[in-house]
Amino acid sequence: MDADQAPRADVDSAPDRTDVTGRPWPSLLAGIAASALMLFPSWVGGARLPLQNLWHERTMPDDMPISLLPLSQYYALNIFVMLLLGGVIAGLIVRWRHLRAGMAALGVLAVHVIVAVQSFAVLAGGHGLLDGTAGSRELLYFGGMLGGVIAGILLAQLGCWMASRRTALLPSLAVALSAVPVGSWIGVLIVSFNPIYGYPPVVGTILRWVPAVIVAVALIWAGVRPLGRLVVWVVGLLALWMLPAVFTAINYGLGMRALDGDLREMAEAAGQVFPLALAETTLPVVVALVLAVVGTVVRMLVGKRVG
Repeated sequence: MDADQAPRADVDSAPDRTDVTGRPWPSLLAGIAASALMLFPSWVGGARLPLQNLWHERTMPDDMPISLLPLSQYYALNIFVMLLLGGVIAGLIVRWRHLRAGMAALGVLAVHVIVAVQSFAVLAGGHGLLDGTAGSRELLYFGGMLGGVIAGILLAQLGCWMASRRTALLPSLAVALSAVPVGSWIGVLIVSFNPIYGYPPVVGTILRWVPAVIVAVALIWAGVRPLGRLVVWVVGLLALWMLPAVFTAINYGLGMRALDGDLREMAEAAGQVFPLALAETTLPVVVALVLAVVGTVVRMLVGKRVG
């Protein structure tokens, strides 16, 4: 058997185990730190609850109560992205440092539950859910926000598990699926320091290509052997193509204040925007594919020389 045919004893061929022996605290702290770091943009500027359309008391922005999550339909996707990435980053740290996946996931969950309970307690008080004065619109709004946050928390746990696996298939897929959220998170972070003016157009142009680069890196990491790794390529490129349009459509639908909470009208508005936004996301997919193919070829050539 020659060198090219010899079995590889690397990380990708190792059993899919993540937990290691030793103290659990480093793993727990890794989960806490990763999830807290991803929530940092919402705490810049004092962590005030955004102004609420249905708030029962007339309140100025600086007088809104402290809320660890910026609960508002206008920030719904921002919250989802921050929660999701907390789990994925924690999982990647677990894989990198050979920590305990279960303890890291517990740390992520602890942070997410704490911030959610505190934030929704504040939201419930201001919308009359605690004193029984809430109407149907307040209840619908509260339930919708709560459902979205719970979905984000659950997907963060899934992301942590995927990213922490020892074989490259699931971690590379987790990175590819997180590429668009990462671009969004960076934009949210920048805007949090300058909420009035946001960021200049040149920054927006750069942010447009960040997900493409991340997807390309994930595809190079996944490779093409065995052929099952091509699933990462297909799913990653589809996500890069569709998720920006999905995010744009959801933001448009949730931000249509004129629709006054009419869910059917909001869904129709989002559906009208989606195909228009989808037409703008083709070029980054092509760039990611070209970068991934070139990078994969280079990786294979270097591997053959080393072998």
